[in-house]
Amino acid sequence: MKSIFTGIIITLACTVLTCCQGRTVHVGYDPDIQDYTPVVSDILSGFPEGNVKLVFDRATYPFYPEKAHRKYLRISNNDNGFKKICFDICGMENVSIEGDSTSFLFHGGMVPFLIGGSAHVSLKNISIGYDKPFVLEAEVVSSDLKNRTFDILIHEDNDYEVSDGILKFKGYDWVSGLGENICFNPETRSPYYSTERYETAADRPLEAMELGDRTVRLSGTTAKELPPVGSVFVDKGPYTHNRLYPGIVIRHSKDILVEDVTVHESGAMALIAENSSDIVCRKFMTAVRPGSGRMIAASADATHFVNCDGKIILEDCIFESMLDDGTNIHGVYMKVDEILSPSSFKASFGHVQQEGFDFAGKKDRIALVDRENLKTVATGTVTDIAVLDDNCYTVSTDIDMSLYSGRKLAVENISCCPDVTVRNCTVRFNRARSLLLSSPGKILVEGCYFASMMAGIRICGDANWWFESGRTSDVVIRNNIFRDLGNGGWSPQAVLQIDPVIPHEGRDMENLFHRKITFEGNTVYSSEDQLIYALSTDSLSVRGNRFIYSGTYPVRYPGLSVIDLQFCNHVEILDNDFSLWKKDAGISIISCNDVRNNAPVSVTENPNTYYYRN
Repeated sequence: MKSIFTGIIITLACTVLTCCQGRTVHVGYDPDIQDYTPVVSDILSGFPEGNVKLVFDRATYPFYPEKAHRKYLRISNNDNGFKKICFDICGMENVSIEGDSTSFLFHGGMVPFLIGGSAHVSLKNISIGYDKPFVLEAEVVSSDLKNRTFDILIHEDNDYEVSDGILKFKGYDWVSGLGENICFNPETRSPYYSTERYETAADRPLEAMELGDRTVRLSGTTAKELPPVGSVFVDKGPYTHNRLYPGIVIRHSKDILVEDVTVHESGAMALIAENSSDIVCRKFMTAVRPGSGRMIAASADATHFVNCDGKIILEDCIFESMLDDGTNIHGVYMKVDEILSPSSFKASFGHVQQEGFDFAGKKDRIALVDRENLKTVATGTVTDIAVLDDNCYTVSTDIDMSLYSGRKLAVENISCCPDVTVRNCTVRFNRARSLLLSSPGKILVEGCYFASMMAGIRICGDANWWFESGRTSDVVIRNNIFRDLGNGGWSPQAVLQIDPVIPHEGRDMENLFHRKITFEGNTVYSSEDQLIYALSTDSLSVRGNRFIYSGTYPVRYPGLSVIDLQFCNHVEILDNDFSLWKKDAGISIISCNDVRNNAPVSVTENPNTYYYRN
């Protein structure tokens, strides 16, 4: 039948979506339609409960922000604010967005997909991109060591202006100044070795002078060294203002499938999910457009999961060209600021990008944690919770709070503990880590390839800086390849980095933070001295791995032990192949019980002196 949309034919036909009868809407491509935002909005509004599949042609569909839905969104680990949303899939069930190698091109600061309070939603066979990238990229064409200046040739994809000595890059409806920056090596498509030496302070903007022909001279750097000529200078704008436009936002939803989806640009995380369950990302990819010559696709993580539950499955994914992690799966600690009564307390967030997060609901299980040592001191149930403002909550509980007066406490929601599977995935060409895993559920990482700038797999827990919670209970990391990780960052970065942030004086062998971690059958290529760092782990198995010295880079932190164990219990280091590793390697063991070790390397007390308070 004819649609109300001029020039577009919409064919309605009955089809089966999941277990419900629904309709298929063919959204045909018409070059005379300049903006598909109202087209999509009107179709979805015609199915307020869902039960609809939108099918798109193999074409590039343009979307503009003027007629987008506007909502104020508080998104954990991103920047809160009013968002212009195209595919607003909220309060719906059985919704499928399906393309045929279809490209969605968004103009300006838009959030392409919001899935909120919905179930059984799938996104398939599409790509997400923007008219202008949210990251400035420029080739360093010359430098002047005496005057501490360097000249950059700005990439043709970036629009920019220089006014009153300030360089700004911009898009259809947004403008950003300079801020957080890094240098990439165009030959490897990755951050430079020890790239932090080229990093200038984000809170002291560089001075700019227009030279013509898209060339700009920058001065006033605080970096230790000027960026190398030929490098790519990358800047994503000021902190707390550069995570505004995530690609896919999933909130309070369940049974979500993202399959054969590529994100070419995003102005924050490519995909962020919070308080949701049962999410599958299969053949999900972050990547620059072929032939673009650019370094960056997502300006933050490829994927990020906060307080999720059920199953999280990442399978056959490629996460590359991000300015943060491949994935980060964790909960949230709130600070306990004041005990109001024996059954209630006031709490706030420790990090600005958590403010407004939907922390817990009635009947959720919570745990009180001592921030000095990360030990759980009590568990109980939320009987009521009130949000006074974005950073002030009152929580009522069946825990007797009077017992903990004067303690420095945090609180976490322990009702959320997803099982995680990461299988046959690749993480490369990115700043930061490959995976951050902090879930009490079962975690399996297998058949993957990791080649990030910092740690390969970090298993943390922190109630004093990022306030990301999640003690692990069963982690298996097997049959993966790790290549030349830890070549950048302000501290050593291990291939396997188990580092709950416990101050030195708070460490002991009681109530160890992480429970069981298995690292087996992996192949590790590295130039660094340290490959595994483990703190406060109750059961650690390192078996049947091959450790191979690559010689790709100079050692950044010499003298560290290949394996560093502190306050661990039930450890086995068995049947690993060190034949191609460094001949003078050693294993450091401090305050550990029940260690079985047949590695042909010396055992010493050589703790990592670069980590906090060691």
